[in-house]
Amino acid sequence: MQTLVTMALKVESAGLFESAGFPIFYTGVGATSAAFHLTQWLHEHKPLRVINLGTVGSHQFQKGHLVECTSFVQRKANSLSPYTSETLNGSALTDLPKAICGSADFIEAGAPLTKCDVFDMEAYTLAFVCKKMNTPFHSLKFVTDSSDQNLITDWKAHLKISAESLLGELRKL
Repeated sequence: MQTLVTMALKVESAGLFESAGFPIFYTGVGATSAAFHLTQWLHEHKPLRVINLGTVGSHQFQKGHLVECTSFVQRKANSLSPYTSETLNGSALTDLPKAICGSADFIEAGAPLTKCDVFDMEAYTLAFVCKKMNTPFHSLKFVTDSSDQNLITDWKAHLKISAESLLGELRKL
C-alpha cells in the first residue's frame, strides 16, 4: 500500500469510501488510540505516506468548508496545563485553504486556549507518529461545527456531506 488513508471513526466515512473502493484505516477516537493503531500499522505495512481525513470544529472557517491542515498543535485543557507542545508542520498536498489544527482528548465549546484554526482529537498525534516514523503526513478536514453549544448536533448533521466532500477531494489526488 503506497498511501494509507485514515479516519477516526467509521461514521465519518458514511460507508462512501468503501463503496467507492477506497480502503480506510480507522484509528479510533483520541490520542492514545490513534497513536497505538497508527504506529502498529506503519510498523507492519510501511506506507509511503499517510493522508488523514476527518471532521473539525472551527471559529475561523465556516461550516461546510474543506481545509488542509499543515500545522498541528496539542490544545491545552486549562491555563494551568504544565506542558507546552511543539508545533508539527506538514507539507501541502492540495490548493485548499491552510489551517493550524489543534488536537486534544476533549471537546470544548468556545474558544480554545491554544492558538489554532480548527479543532479535532487526533491529528496532532497522527502527525507526531508520522514524524517519528519518517512518513509524510497530510490532513484534510471538513468543518462540521463552530465548537459552540450546538457542536454535537451540527457534527452529526454534517457527517454525510463531510464524507461526500472528503471523498471528492481524495479522488482528485
